[in-house]
Amino acid sequence: MRFRRYIPLIVFLVLGLIAHPVEAKTLRMAYDSDPTSLDPHEQLSGATLQMSHLLFDPLVRFRQDMTLEPRLATSWEKIDDRTTRFHLRPDVTFQSGRKLSAQDVVWTVGRLKQSPDFKALFEPFEGARVINDLTVDLITKEPYPLVMNLATYIFPMDREFYSGNDERGHPKSEIVKDGSSFASTHASGTGPFIVTEREPGVRLKLKRFADYWDKASPGNVDEIVFTPIKEPATRVAALLAGDVDFIAPVPPTDLARVGADPCCTLITMPSTRVLTFELNQQRQSAFKDPRVRLAINYAINRQGIAEKIMRGFATAAGELSPPRPSGSLSSPARRCLVD
Repeated sequence: MRFRRYIPLIVFLVLGLIAHPVEAKTLRMAYDSDPTSLDPHEQLSGATLQMSHLLFDPLVRFRQDMTLEPRLATSWEKIDDRTTRFHLRPDVTFQSGRKLSAQDVVWTVGRLKQSPDFKALFEPFEGARVINDLTVDLITKEPYPLVMNLATYIFPMDREFYSGNDERGHPKSEIVKDGSSFASTHASGTGPFIVTEREPGVRLKLKRFADYWDKASPGNVDEIVFTPIKEPATRVAALLAGDVDFIAPVPPTDLARVGADPCCTLITMPSTRVLTFELNQQRQSAFKDPRVRLAINYAINRQGIAEKIMRGFATAAGELSPPRPSGSLSSPARRCLVD
């Protein structure tokens, strides 16, 4: 097995949206995929995580330099080898009007452990425990170095909003993979935006949450209109024509073209994303031979891929760990595994 690490996260931003920080605006965004659900636990994907940061808030999140930033948790400390204690903000309100409490965090962790996509990540955790209304412990089964990494995936959900049954008699808390559920079409998070309109695959409209806790960073966007545009060339054309204000990602083949256009600012950021090429020995017995695996390893021109296909916005990786991981092992950031 060999691992390739693709570094850049590339976005485009119209200058006018950052020139007047006081004036509220509508931001027209186009991404390469549509969040298939409003349920943050239904799918582990880039689109779902992007949506989660708009509708919900994590306990902590990564800064651009890969250090951790407090969000719903103001501080944390190790209690023992298996226990990390988090202290929650006292002024956080869900979009339903309820106050965030440690009970919501415990409920959310329990749900993550049941999610088809997230349960493998949270398997090392025994669970979470309420200390008081604003203090919660994350407990692992044994000493585990990636507790803080996994805390970036914990977006507390409103346990009362998702309690009981929907009009069909189904539990509102159920996780339905690629299906219809209450949580896939309804959301009550603590994030900066509220869903006002949603047509899957066509359009998602959000408005600013008036009672959002982070008053220090109000931003200048009142409304977001999100349109999925899968085709890279169409996405770039929409930006250059002024039909949208922000696109992500910018295809490497168009970097030079759009970077030279005066209408926009190109922003690149390092990423922890690692793309891997996995050889399935169960499906192809030849892959059990280390000589075959080594031959395939030599046959793949990783440096050529980074330079030609990714236009230099990637590096050839010889290991799974990205630069400066925040734990002693690799970050569980989004990875693409290909058989």
